[in-house]
Amino acid sequence: MLIKTSIGYSKLSCLKKNFKSFSTENSLKIGNVFVKSTNKNIFCTLLDFKDKKVKTSCSLRVPEYKNEFNERVSLFKRGVLLGQLFGDKIIELGYTEVYIYLDYGINKARKGVVKGIGEKKIKISFIRLIKGYPHNGCRPAKLRRKKVRTKHKA
Repeated sequence: MLIKTSIGYSKLSCLKKNFKSFSTENSLKIGNVFVKSTNKNIFCTLLDFKDKKVKTSCSLRVPEYKNEFNERVSLFKRGVLLGQLFGDKIIELGYTEVYIYLDYGINKARKGVVKGIGEKKIKISFIRLIKGYPHNGCRPAKLRRKKVRTKHKA
């Protein structure tokens, strides 16, 4: 294919060799972070976006927490510590952008994990809440039975 330039006509292949294109694949690594929460613990897993393989994982029990005055441990504070530790691991592996998937559970540390990862200057593209489905499928709720009261005639 010939392209008209200021000098004259030249082949497209020659132009491609002269200009070095910026490769976005090498500079931008994208990962998926899955946050699974139970009543007492949280599990974070990092998967690669392209090959869907587990790169690293961490739980709420991993970061050390020194309890000097024997106060009650706040799950939110522990979640922030976990997010910061997990953010450091993400940066070590070279990821610059993550998608976060949150499990649908009742644990305050989930919000702390997202805050801790955000403090490490990692770009969070989106946060999605994964709602769990019941094991018994779509089933209507049980109807409430009213007691029928009858008066005794005496």
